[in-house]
Amino acid sequence: MPYFIVAGLLLWWFFRRQSTLERHGRVPLLHVSMLSIRRLRSGLSVVAAQYAFTAGLFFMVPIYLQMTLGLNALDTGIRIFPLSIALILFSMVGTWLNRSWSPKFIVRIGQLVLIASSLVLVASVSANLKSVAFGVGMFFAGAALGLLASQLGNVNMSSVPEKQSSEAGGLQGVFQNLGSSLGTALIGSILIASLGSIFLAGVNPSSLPQSAKTTVVQSTDSGVAIVPASSVPQIAEKAGLSSSDSSELMGLYQDAQVSSLRISFFALALISGLSLMLSRNIPDTVLTDVRNDENEKEEEEEEEEEDKGVPAP
Repeated sequence: MPYFIVAGLLLWWFFRRQSTLERHGRVPLLHVSMLSIRRLRSGLSVVAAQYAFTAGLFFMVPIYLQMTLGLNALDTGIRIFPLSIALILFSMVGTWLNRSWSPKFIVRIGQLVLIASSLVLVASVSANLKSVAFGVGMFFAGAALGLLASQLGNVNMSSVPEKQSSEAGGLQGVFQNLGSSLGTALIGSILIASLGSIFLAGVNPSSLPQSAKTTVVQSTDSGVAIVPASSVPQIAEKAGLSSSDSSELMGLYQDAQVSSLRISFFALALISGLSLMLSRNIPDTVLTDVRNDENEKEEEEEEEEEDKGVPAP
């Protein structure tokens, strides 16, 4: 908590300092007035949510596949491959759709697909993650992320004048990193906390002897480690449990792993839902049309000035 307080104070001081410089006509590191642009704020917020989802997904799935199921890097990559290929394909599809559909419409489609894919992943979770539904969920999650990626950068850059595009790009990078950090921390915390609580909740009413329950509680007092379920019997036997108790404990731990993964996928669905609410100020007109209208308006103003004998700037 002290770190959050210090970080908040530093952030407050930074924004106040930049506002003061801007008011006095000096060159600030960041024109904080840019954040008053609703379209930019909406685009940056959705970017942060998108990267939070991506970071959370890429944190928990490899951990489960490698540390829980014991898969190597190649097998883990194969399980994630549907997401990667869909992300690339639909990034190109989104760029093509941008010619006739508004960014808001495409972003909303991506967000709805992201929510649906998260719920599919929740339903597809099993002990080995080999179901077709898991692959389908990963593919559509990648498709949704591809659609979002194809729109948000353009939305943010077009929200400010050309001379401030570098600052808008910097802000987008900040929100990308912020979203990635928060997503990893949030989903990681949910995964670990739910694993420990569900595991202990399963041990207490189990048929394990009281001495075994006491041993488990003492061993997990500082938290439950993420280990392959197959290694639980060996750990339990070293702690003094019998073979039958160790086998039962392995089943309880495996059930806790599956349940904690479902909870984490559901948390991703909630992040997607939050992203949907943050996208209300994304432009609902085709950006190419908007740019053409602005160019035509500038040309008309230049012609009027020329007619009045005022040289165009």
